[in-house]
Amino acid sequence: MINEEKKELEGREEKIRDVEKKIDFILQVYKTIQNLISFADTKAKISLSIQSLLITIGLGSSLLANTFEYVQKLDDDNLSRVFYLIIVVFIISSIVGIILSMLVYKARSPLEKTEQKREGLLYFGHIAQFPKFDDYYSKVKSIDDDGILRDLAQQAYHLSLITKKKMKYVNISLHFLVFNVCLTITLIILSGYIITH
Repeated sequence: MINEEKKELEGREEKIRDVEKKIDFILQVYKTIQNLISFADTKAKISLSIQSLLITIGLGSSLLANTFEYVQKLDDDNLSRVFYLIIVVFIISSIVGIILSMLVYKARSPLEKTEQKREGLLYFGHIAQFPKFDDYYSKVKSIDDDGILRDLAQQAYHLSLITKKKMKYVNISLHFLVFNVCLTITLIILSGYIITH
């Protein structure tokens, strides 16, 4: 009888250790995903700042140097068309780059209807759906180890979907940023050429 109780106790302890390992693993994944989300937000902020700076530099240098007046006086229509085309492409790509950078902050997809009704214990949206704190607290007290593991895994999964979406927008935004840097340099060089000729 004592051996059976001892084996049963060891079995429970082993199960608890197994669940603790799984919970630790999911928590590590969760923290990693949170760091990636923060990283994506930081990249988007930097991209947004640089995009705005490029607009200021690209258009500002042309305006300050009165390049538009020189373009109107040009005898070469092709050069003036190229200049205006670069300006239009630059403005459009800058706006698209800024919009993509801002979409990083809106990358959270709305929860499905079944997900909205769920009483999760980790996501603030689910927690806020509890009418009173006591309801939430009693739910926390009643959850078993598998429920905790499932909630953690589900939260990590949903955050990874958000991270994937954010990173997609960040990467596209960075492509537009590089393109806009090239356009800004081209615009400055072309402005200098137009003014000197």
